[in-house]
Amino acid sequence: MKIGISFSFQAHRGLGEPYDRAYREGLELAAEASRLGIDSIWASEHHGEPDGYCPSPVVACAALAVAAPNCRIGQGVALAPLHGHPMRMAEDLSVVDNLSSGRIEIGLGQGYRPAEFDQFGWNYKTRTRAFEEALEILEKAWTGEAFDYAGKIYSVKGGLLRPPPVKPGRLPLWIGAAHPKARARAVRHRAGFLVAPLAELSLVEYQFKSFDAEAEQQGAGRLPRAVMREILVGDSAADAIRRHQPFIDEVYRVQYKPERIGLTYVDKATGERKPLTSDNPYFMSEEFMQERWLLGTPAEIAAKLVKWQPRLKMDHLIFTPRPPGMSLRQAVDEVAAIAKDVLPVLRAI
Repeated sequence: MKIGISFSFQAHRGLGEPYDRAYREGLELAAEASRLGIDSIWASEHHGEPDGYCPSPVVACAALAVAAPNCRIGQGVALAPLHGHPMRMAEDLSVVDNLSSGRIEIGLGQGYRPAEFDQFGWNYKTRTRAFEEALEILEKAWTGEAFDYAGKIYSVKGGLLRPPPVKPGRLPLWIGAAHPKARARAVRHRAGFLVAPLAELSLVEYQFKSFDAEAEQQGAGRLPRAVMREILVGDSAADAIRRHQPFIDEVYRVQYKPERIGLTYVDKATGERKPLTSDNPYFMSEEFMQERWLLGTPAEIAAKLVKWQPRLKMDHLIFTPRPPGMSLRQAVDEVAAIAKDVLPVLRAI
């Protein structure tokens, strides 16, 4: 199993954190992660957020590629319909691939926040069609040959991707695919499946089984899967929560507030899946975190991964090393502890 880290470059404005510090310290942390043996680094995307959430993951990836020369560099995920014409996106991604000597991973999604589309004057209702056409154009561009394309949204005449990717052929592709139709799309494009941090273990397991069944039906063989989780290091689970609470609250009570993203949970009293609200005592409780994330000592985190892996068969585990407001020192120390005591266990399972 490979292990990666993800950056959103959010600033905790409530703690007085300036926007540029999130980027500067993120790059410093990326350099340390590269030195410590972390396999990959990913940048995510949202727009118009008060915390400065990274709106330009491909630009960020170019900087990360320089800062972390031993890591593969990806987007987790870039919102393809908001990047303009797919041919332009293909060029940007290929430039990063060349800058990094062929280390890029392509992570894409279609987006789910209408306000982001309004900001660019894009029709939110056509995002799925735009995403499908973007994927088709990218795959044609990656062949390195000239091509034409006529879609309902985009067209290309004499398209030629230069520079081409360092390694001839399609680039490694990952798609966020929580919905069954999205998983079918990921399989059609022979993409890996990237799972977001808030799905509980049982739901991730179900989604992977569905993904594998779809791959078998389409004759695609086994396709890779990556799981994004939070890893909270401490002397115990309770200590880990205490050490991280001010930072993860900024992420999950503000940026990914349950009502904002339509988060659901299983009511243990009834067995029904219901909408989750911020005032539910279960939300952000230790029980909530234990069902989704990894927390405690490095030994406890490693042991939990050993239990998870037979169920999930992960190819990549990706975590956020520095939530908004966390000091660089704490982030570096935690990544070092994970590299020392968790990474060797992952290499063996």
